Amino acid sequence: MIITIFSEDDSTKRSILAANLATFCALQHRKVLLIDATSLKYSQNWGERRLAADAKIKLAVRGMEGLPSELENPASYYRSHFQDIIIDTDGCDSWNADSALVATDVLLVPVGSRSGDVKRRESLIQRIEALRLFNPALRVLVVELQAISAFGDTAADERSAARTFSRNVLTASLAQTVIHEWLEDNRLLQQGQSVFDSEPRNQRAVAEIEALYQEIAHARDLRLEAGAYGLAILHAIQRRITSHEASEADGLKAIAAGGDRSRV
Repeated sequence: MIITIFSEDDSTKRSILAANLATFCALQHRKVLLIDATSLKYSQNWGERRLAADAKIKLAVRGMEGLPSELENPASYYRSHFQDIIIDTDGCDSWNADSALVATDVLLVPVGSRSGDVKRRESLIQRIEALRLFNPALRVLVVELQAISAFGDTAADERSAARTFSRNVLTASLAQTVIHEWLEDNRLLQQGQSVFDSEPRNQRAVAEIEALYQEIAHARDLRLEAGAYGLAILHAIQRRITSHEASEADGLKAIAAGGDRSRV
């Protein structure tokens, strides 16, 4: 299964989530590859520290260089050798990010109060819907991030950014699991560790990752309602047409404004 974790903010939480999910998969005696397709390389640096520390739970970590064509080919070495591929991406490299999404089984979008402004989220929605033209089987799962001070809350808040985002992406689901930002998260990332490596373990953090993975696996196997694929693709086409028309209208306004100034 290929899982892509995508958000466009520069916080460490996306990479922490990717590292924890990858370690959980490896703990199940599966061959796991964690790919870092970000600008800040948190996951790749985590993998280097993990290798230097000779961590007990083994997994491969590498950058995205040279992998786009490998990911798109189901018969490639990476697709056939690794049972789980986790991709950490912030969309900084459009080519790599788009290649990852075209090959992805489940797209996981972490959304919290600090996950970027509304304009950035709208841009991400447009990107997802455009790429669905090339990957109509793409499953989208939105997971809410919460500060530890909100522990015990659920993703049921009708006003939450995660719920709003999931409603705006056709066929997307909102995970029941809420991922909290634990105090030790950044320390573990810097040490090349995950919640499954630390002693003593934070059992609540472990339980969140285990539950989230089960939701990801369920999302991959979930059968969409009849016509859902076609509706999602039609919506993507309509959105692209609307965006193109809006761009043309803005261009004409700019030309007209320039002409008015030249006559003054």
